Amino acid sequence: MKSRRRSTSAPDPAGWLLRLGALVLAIGVGAFGFIYYQDQHVDAGPSLIGRQTQTAETAVRKAPNNIAARLALAASYTSDKQLDDALAQYDIILKADKGNRAGLLGRGAVLMSKGDLTAATAAYHQVTGVATKGEFAGADPQLQEAHYFLGSIAVTQGKTREALTELQAALKIEPTDSDALYLLGVTRLRDGTPQLAVDALKRALLFVPTGWCEPYTQLALAQGKLGLAAQATYAGAMADFCHKKPVEAKTRLKTLIRGPEAVDALLGLALIAETESSNPEAVSWYKKVLVVDRKNVTAISGMSRLGVGPTAGKTSPAPKAAGSSTTQGPS
Repeated sequence: MKSRRRSTSAPDPAGWLLRLGALVLAIGVGAFGFIYYQDQHVDAGPSLIGRQTQTAETAVRKAPNNIAARLALAASYTSDKQLDDALAQYDIILKADKGNRAGLLGRGAVLMSKGDLTAATAAYHQVTGVATKGEFAGADPQLQEAHYFLGSIAVTQGKTREALTELQAALKIEPTDSDALYLLGVTRLRDGTPQLAVDALKRALLFVPTGWCEPYTQLALAQGKLGLAAQATYAGAMADFCHKKPVEAKTRLKTLIRGPEAVDALLGLALIAETESSNPEAVSWYKKVLVVDRKNVTAISGMSRLGVGPTAGKTSPAPKAAGSSTTQGPS
């Protein structure tokens, strides 16, 4: 879920901006509802965000003590990369209401974008220090975001123990947060526990199996440390595919189609063929999957998507190969 990062062992500022953008949007959506009722007329402007900012500024001038209006304005400034102006708005909000969690999260996001990780950490700790003890802390999305970003900062700063604590706290609230799972895998790899890294990275890919390169790259490293050569080759091939190197990916996957990674390798080859609009080739690979695993859900779905019935599985009731699976994903 949420954002994806480049192929590095730690999150980068550009990657942060994607998820921070989602956070800013979440902060601003409710606040913009207030502005809509305050001023439904918006003059034409150079951009949508520019018009939203103008409307938000007008709303604040009309009601300078309204927190919702200032939250909306701060979110607009952030989206428009007017970071100093956004920070000024969050400071005003927090001066009036020092425990305002939307304001603290927004301020933390701006500070991260500006590269001030120490101040951002302080803002997020203000959220976790109070909310952790609340009645609904176990299902609190704002608390989850604060823990996630604290973990992300700790990973960047090389603070492994702190990163583990914060990321595990985030995942306790939202176990399907693929970003947090990915960072947990990175942290486990640094911590010298590659099997735990593999477990976390596989879970991340379970929720976002394609279009995300970093987990496959880290998974290949972790499996290599465990001596799992075939699995590492598969993960490396999927990283190649994600990095738009289909020739290299196919070459590596074809070395696996008669071994314990056969099903995943065949599914990978089918996916690449589908992506390249080579539908007959994709069907051929899916049929090979069904020869080995006639109930494979991913293969059956792929063939159905391509308008072909899964007949191969009916005529070739071969036993499953070791390592076969019913869904596409890393082994």
